[in-house]
Amino acid sequence: MILLLPMFGGVFAYVVDAPPLYLLAKAWPVLTAPLALFAAWRLNPPWQPLLLAACAWLLGVTPFVSVTQLGNDAFGALASTAKIWSLTGALGAAASLWLIRPTPRDLTWAVVVLAAITFGFLIGAWLFAPDALFQQGIEDTKVFLSDVERGRRINAPMMFGILTLFLINRSFWQRPKVWKALLILGGLVAMVVMYKQRAQIGGTVVGLGLGAMLSLRRWQGPAMMATAAVVIAAAVPVVLWLGQDAVDSLGGSLSMRQIEAEHALAFLNDQPWRWIVGVGSATRVGDVTLGDIVGTPFFFPSDLGWLGVVFEYGVIGAGLMLALHLLAIRMAWEAAQRGQVVGAAVLDYAIFLLVVSPVVSVVLSPGELATVLALSWWLVRTPPAPSGAASGSAP
Repeated sequence: MILLLPMFGGVFAYVVDAPPLYLLAKAWPVLTAPLALFAAWRLNPPWQPLLLAACAWLLGVTPFVSVTQLGNDAFGALASTAKIWSLTGALGAAASLWLIRPTPRDLTWAVVVLAAITFGFLIGAWLFAPDALFQQGIEDTKVFLSDVERGRRINAPMMFGILTLFLINRSFWQRPKVWKALLILGGLVAMVVMYKQRAQIGGTVVGLGLGAMLSLRRWQGPAMMATAAVVIAAAVPVVLWLGQDAVDSLGGSLSMRQIEAEHALAFLNDQPWRWIVGVGSATRVGDVTLGDIVGTPFFFPSDLGWLGVVFEYGVIGAGLMLALHLLAIRMAWEAAQRGQVVGAAVLDYAIFLLVVSPVVSVVLSPGELATVLALSWWLVRTPPAPSGAASGSAP
């Protein structure tokens, strides 16, 4: 599972810094296609019909729309679907889980080991990576980044690091220990100081807060209402005090997103039915780029959250992806009710994916959603923990 989970999660899908892993991640959906076919034929998980409908639209219809709307060539249109391929991994991951049959404790240890590797790399790269790595172009690195607002930062794939923070958080509220609180705090500090991805850090804090409230059992309702009241009460004066300074503090990334959003809305409004079916996508290997079509030097739908999804795949595609995320939360909720801490952590991560989706496009790394679907399905099939036990708890 330590080897398989990162591949199905698409952890290396953008890590061009490690060419072998990058190429393997791109080829993984094709290599595991027999597993996906096996799962569709034998296992038939409850989310399979919706998943197949989403894949049919995103992988089948959208390339055709891209050819007709953007003037894209067939090869470029098909190549533009590569980022969605990992969504099909939900079936392959389900088949792998069925064949290997890991226990909740096995999955817990696999996730914890992957988190140790993740945070170990994050801290090690921050301390020892030479300055030359941060001066590379975006074609050469997706990990060692630098910009004016945030300075140097390590854009490490954090899926299993964040998932483990949720797991330790759930375990803490079952059996409080000081070292668990210190691990969570240390992980957050490392993300703030070294990772610096604002949406993911904010989503992690929200996930930790929700996990804490959901662990309080009969105090869930009062805790949620009290938290909401505190957040609202704190947000009003902060917004009034910061005013325009809050916008300015976000730097060029917000300005760029505003420009891209304006161009996207203008292009969609030019032919309103584009809102329904989208306009498709393009890649650098095709004859055209989205920047050429929209009329701006830089245009990346992945910067625009759900607006970017609607731009590429229409309201139909966005609706299918939203339905998959909501189904993942429902399935993970069922897994969490079986008394397994790892199931509760998967629920928190499913919520995390939806929380960050207004900023982090749901089609940018759909392997994470696919993995959540597969893990939730398997954990629901796993016998519930004995009364009073904490099967699959964090070590």
